[in-house]
Amino acid sequence: MLGIVQVGARGIDFLGGGRWDGPTSGLFAGILVVTALLLLAAVGGTPDAVMIFILIYGLGSGVLAVVRATPPLAFYDRAAYARAASRIALPLNLVMAAAPPVLAMVLTTFGREAVLLLAAGCVLAATAAFLALARRRPGDVAALTA
Repeated sequence: MLGIVQVGARGIDFLGGGRWDGPTSGLFAGILVVTALLLLAAVGGTPDAVMIFILIYGLGSGVLAVVRATPPLAFYDRAAYARAASRIALPLNLVMAAAPPVLAMVLTTFGREAVLLLAAGCVLAATAAFLALARRRPGDVAALTA
């Protein structure tokens, strides 16, 4: 079910016709993912909570999958995009490689809620970064940051 929701979110993002740029989409998606993680940590693993989690998390993570490569487009022209994207790719890939063993250690040491809270904290930091990027990008951002 999670995969279906993620693909649906990508479809919605695609059908949006590029109305939102990378930082704006990332900000929206980050809020969804943090909400889903905190909800599951607070309510626990009841069937209803898990279904709501899957829906909210799936929408957010589906959009984040698309957003991963697009923020540089808001700041660089097409010629400089490849260089900017490659500079972002290395730290992103290192964090993605380190996440599973770190989260496994946190899970075995501190439990499920600690993993959810750590993940929520990381996504919250990324969401704050998207907000900062949205405020710094060229163009009209009054609707988002006002």
